[in-house]
Amino acid sequence: MTSPNLLEVEQVDQIFRTGFWLKRTQVLHSVSLVVPRGSIYGFLGANGAGKTTLIQLVVGLRKPTAGSVRIGGFEAWSRESRARVGYLPERPYFHEHLTGERLLHYFGALSGMTRKQIDGRIPMVLDSVGMGHAQKLELKKYSKGMLQRIGIAQAILHDPDFLILDEPMSGLDPVGRKEMRELIIKLSNAGKTIFFSSHVIPDVEAICDQVALIRKGKMIGAGPVAHFLEGEKSQTEIIFSGVSRETAEHFPGLIDLRELPEGIRAIIDAPQHVDAVVRGVLDSKGHVFSLNPLRRSLEERFEEAYR
Repeated sequence: MTSPNLLEVEQVDQIFRTGFWLKRTQVLHSVSLVVPRGSIYGFLGANGAGKTTLIQLVVGLRKPTAGSVRIGGFEAWSRESRARVGYLPERPYFHEHLTGERLLHYFGALSGMTRKQIDGRIPMVLDSVGMGHAQKLELKKYSKGMLQRIGIAQAILHDPDFLILDEPMSGLDPVGRKEMRELIIKLSNAGKTIFFSSHVIPDVEAICDQVALIRKGKMIGAGPVAHFLEGEKSQTEIIFSGVSRETAEHFPGLIDLRELPEGIRAIIDAPQHVDAVVRGVLDSKGHVFSLNPLRRSLEERFEEAYR
């Protein structure tokens, strides 16, 4: 029976020897996580938390000191596993004199594809990442966002099941980050399982259905995004006019009243009070401009873990 998880990391330790005396430094401590097939999985942590080290284990560039890393049931360093993976490093190096087309020929040959296979895939892949117009353009003329897109193009050239992207939005401006998020969603809709690292929590919260947080080489938590947002007290922001502050203070559950030029902005402290507050405004001949549910973001949840 096929496992519902494409990636399985179990109790992984990673130790390096550094310095003149080759002192042992443990970078990962009993790290475990699973990535379900078809998911967009965000891997969060501050710089130096161990994200890139774990990714190097997942793509088979290193073997763990202890524990196991399996992709589709195969050890991550095996030929069977590597054939299923497309990888974009955090700081990819591409030869600037190559065109986008020649770069893909180079990486396609490295992956074992035939020239006929490469020629058949290049137009399709470039179109899928929005780079068809730059096929003949030298990489030295590419913007940062274009380089990230051609990097993803080389990662999907051999049509892998599993995409691993190390900080794919690093260095991009807001427009570039938005375009990268849209591209990741497009690849997910095409059937790819995507695992990407980031230290920018809003990007992860916007598109991921699963998430994990690592801190100083130790897992803080992992699972569906909704899991981290459960159990919190739900509040609602309301903005209304035509009602005096003195009257509004008697509405049930209304807190943090603030007078604005257009009226009053306040917080309704619990869902069961929303109807009563709205009814109170309308019965007082007032007007409700907006009702907005409030919740703590994933970033605020994870900040608690860092305290």
